Amino acid sequence: MKSAQVVIKPFPPFNFDGTVYVPHYFPTPDFEWQPNVMWQTLNLDSRLFGLKMENKGVINEPRIRLTVYSKDKLTPNLMEQVVNELNWRYGLNEDLSEFFEEFKNDTFLKPVFKRWKGMRSNCANSLYELLMISIVLQNATVKRTVQMMNNLFNAYGSKLKFDNKELSAYWNPEDLNEASEEELRALKVGYRAKMIKRVSEAFTRGEIDELELRQMSTEDAKQELMKLYGVGPATAQIILGGYLRRYDTFDLKSKFWEQKILSRVMFSKNLVPEDEITDEFNKRYGK
Repeated sequence: MKSAQVVIKPFPPFNFDGTVYVPHYFPTPDFEWQPNVMWQTLNLDSRLFGLKMENKGVINEPRIRLTVYSKDKLTPNLMEQVVNELNWRYGLNEDLSEFFEEFKNDTFLKPVFKRWKGMRSNCANSLYELLMISIVLQNATVKRTVQMMNNLFNAYGSKLKFDNKELSAYWNPEDLNEASEEELRALKVGYRAKMIKRVSEAFTRGEIDELELRQMSTEDAKQELMKLYGVGPATAQIILGGYLRRYDTFDLKSKFWEQKILSRVMFSKNLVPEDEITDEFNKRYGK
């Protein structure tokens, strides 16, 4: 594998571990983390890369040393594409300094900032990959979801060896578009085979453009997402907030556990109505 390095300087403040690794996400074989280091694979326009991100700075003077591994020559243009994609997925260029300054003494946020100041919203996956994850999460336990994802990786993914690691890389939409529903069902994904097939078909046909979606208004992006088979308002809202980084889409509808947690943390009650929680958030933090 060929390799090249570059130093990325995220906009301060920046919390490396809090941004690149989310402990409550279910494990997939495409990444490995230890404090101050993240290894992951990247499928960018059907080109596979191994990535090693190392924390070489501090919260107020952040620096990430990125090592990119590839079977092909890593030209400056290719390195720029990889860095730009990481900037988007991890929000490295987002300026959150005003937010942290304005709410540094907030009763609710102050203890959070003490540990997680500089943390960004994290979506390490492409839109297609996120949709695959969303599909296998439907009506399934974490154990069952991990089993389905591992089956898909083993059947259609690739193995990348770099920096003494061996990680899986995601397949291309075309790979699953060419598979039959019966072949997918054999991987024990059940009724989800049809959804996996239809979404893969849409991406193969170019019915949705990931980069164009990032530039659309929130409402237009929502409508485009909902053209995809199996994507309803709830899934679209998750993608808008998590992947497209539209932070004005906060919504608790059909999110029982988030509602329950916020009820206890903010109100010291077992369950507060969704609208009451949303109103309180707007009152405290809205503009």
